[in-house]
Amino acid sequence: MQMRSTVRFRFQSPEDGIDVIIQGDSHVVESLREELGLQGRVGFIQPLNTRIIGGQESESQSAMGYDGELSETLREENKLPGPTPDPTSIPAVVRRIGDLDFKNKISELDGPSRTEPQLEYIREFLESIDTPEPLSNNLSGDPMAEAWLQILLTLVVREHGQTSLPLSAIEELIGEQMNREGPELELFLNRLWIMGRLELIYGGAEVEYAPNPSWLISQ
Repeated sequence: MQMRSTVRFRFQSPEDGIDVIIQGDSHVVESLREELGLQGRVGFIQPLNTRIIGGQESESQSAMGYDGELSETLREENKLPGPTPDPTSIPAVVRRIGDLDFKNKISELDGPSRTEPQLEYIREFLESIDTPEPLSNNLSGDPMAEAWLQILLTLVVREHGQTSLPLSAIEELIGEQMNREGPELELFLNRLWIMGRLELIYGGAEVEYAPNPSWLISQ
């Protein structure tokens, strides 16, 4: 007398237009899967029923509770790694909507504050420093102008926590040092954007420019 199990195997890949269904005795299905290269965790196997053969054949019985080799294999394949999740170990935090004070929470974590750049103070600082060394990479066509822009955007990012400056602010602060203004300055900044050294930001009152982090530390 022998116990045999009937299963259904299905594998789908809509992107490739593949839909495979194999149904029959478990050992036949597994053999066909190996021939097709669909063994292991590929696809899904559904137990259908078991039957006893040899002698008088009995009525079909549900295989979901069968503790045989196939059921054990399915349980092992579907078993998740690690311990069983315990929701009670996660502390509950109840908070009314709108009660969270982001500024205080950031200050508690010593996060960087964000302040509006004061153009007058920035201008005084830029006027007090020595003329920077031109950047060694001359792809922009004007390494000295690029050096002034790098100093300005580094100051805005690190001291004020801002990510960008509008075109008018750049022109007001270092237009004279860069020897450019208006359309000529915008053309130069757009060239740096094409080179990947700046990011172009739309959506505000005017176009803004943000520095690429790798460009800020270049020499």
